[in-house]
Amino acid sequence: MKLLFAPDTSDLPNWGCRVMGAWFKATMVRNGQSASWLAPSLWFMQQHPSLPNLNTMADLHRYAREVQAGRILTDIAAVIQQCDAVLLNGENFIRPGAHKGRMLLFLAYLVKHVFRKPCMLTNHTVELDDPALTAIVREVYPMLDEINFREETSAEACSALVKPGQGKQWKVIPDVAFAVPAAPLSAWSAMGCRDGQFSAWPDTAEGFDPRTPYVTVCASSIYSLPQHQHLDVVPSFVQLCRRLRQEIGPVVLAAPCEVDTKIMRQVQAATGFPLLGINLPVRQAIDIIGNASVHVGGRWHLGIFAATGGTPTVALGANSHKVHSLMRMLGMEHPIFDALRLEGQIEAIVAQARAHIEAGPVLRHRLQDRSRKLGAQVDQNLDWIRAKAGTA
Repeated sequence: MKLLFAPDTSDLPNWGCRVMGAWFKATMVRNGQSASWLAPSLWFMQQHPSLPNLNTMADLHRYAREVQAGRILTDIAAVIQQCDAVLLNGENFIRPGAHKGRMLLFLAYLVKHVFRKPCMLTNHTVELDDPALTAIVREVYPMLDEINFREETSAEACSALVKPGQGKQWKVIPDVAFAVPAAPLSAWSAMGCRDGQFSAWPDTAEGFDPRTPYVTVCASSIYSLPQHQHLDVVPSFVQLCRRLRQEIGPVVLAAPCEVDTKIMRQVQAATGFPLLGINLPVRQAIDIIGNASVHVGGRWHLGIFAATGGTPTVALGANSHKVHSLMRMLGMEHPIFDALRLEGQIEAIVAQARAHIEAGPVLRHRLQDRSRKLGAQVDQNLDWIRAKAGTA
């Protein structure tokens, strides 16, 4: 079977995206069904001159006719024409203000409406606060052969949009990151205390000793939204990290993406705390976060990394409902702190971190057990592809 996999998120400077792209490609190879074509993330993120806007369903209709006539996007059209099926990894692309999500939906529409090819959308979160985006989702989603959401909130919102029976092929299957668990501390801690072991140039993690209980801290995806990019949250994170160091233990900063890198490099300059940089091998990042005493942050995938090792998360809000949904999935019924008002919540965050640690092994075992159960379901993300390959 000739398969198009899009987007291949392993090309993005983001730990979670790298895990997802790598898992899909490696698992498809193990299943004997590798992708014939990989569409890079950049294709979805760049502004195509032939597509000045994709704001409404009418725009998708109009530009689809241009593709069908052979006037625009001839390269991707040629690939779709040749392939037998399309696998779309939705991630957190489909949300208000994200051009990449409109491009993903447009590609899905082309595959089904213009080229009449089988198409599945999987491993994704969708945010429906924008009426125009909601209208696109309402029309495009029922066209697809199968949809897998990675959490219940998105599935519930989308199911409410369509007529009874239209969402019969829609499932909730955990994010593929649950299938990449943290290794036990005993497996790597002796090597971990070597100078330079976790220093990924140009960032440095000198001074990190994993044999001493530690706290990991990242920022939040909410700071990537255009309306919040002017905020200077560095002083608040400096204050938070210093309080965590005083009350809980050594702090290790985590920069899983470019947004967090900009913030955490400044926090490190002010505090001297070790920094797990964006270029760190993701497996190492998972091991460190999954063996922390507690993790603090507003990142979906880092919350998963933490849970795979039993690390409880003190959650900050994100750029969609995804962190709330993750905590719901993990059974962590605790406050989600407002990342836009961090300075007024520092003591409450520290108190929650202390409470998680005091909950001890019972909480850690519960989280790790839940994570294992979710990880055992992850392979279902490719059931549809296996079935299609068997009939190709």
